[in-house]
Amino acid sequence: MSNQNSTRRGFLQKLGLTVGAAALLESEALANVNPNRFSTLKDRSAFLEKYEKWVNEYIEVVEIEKQQAQDLSNKHRIMELADQADGWQDQIKEYVKHDDFKNKYLSISKRFADAITPELEA
Repeated sequence: MSNQNSTRRGFLQKLGLTVGAAALLESEALANVNPNRFSTLKDRSAFLEKYEKWVNEYIEVVEIEKQQAQDLSNKHRIMELADQADGWQDQIKEYVKHDDFKNKYLSISKRFADAITPELEA
């Protein structure tokens, strides 16, 4: 596996976008948590809007990276976007307990994963 694939896989794992994340969504651990304790529909919707915008921007920079691998400003933008996502995992774990969030989040995340890791598809 190339270093680039390893880095992408690590980044996806950091966001919780692994096969294990899908299994976690169905786990019994979520059944014991009050899903309304820390979030509102407005909070979840705002996060999904921010996340989808972020995904669209990240896909754009990845496409540029594929075409112009030596573009340093694009590499910096990739790093900036990665930094923006730092810390989202706990918020996502909380929000994903809600069907209104989970379904949209998984749809956006699948599009994201498909766009940046096509070589990992079976």
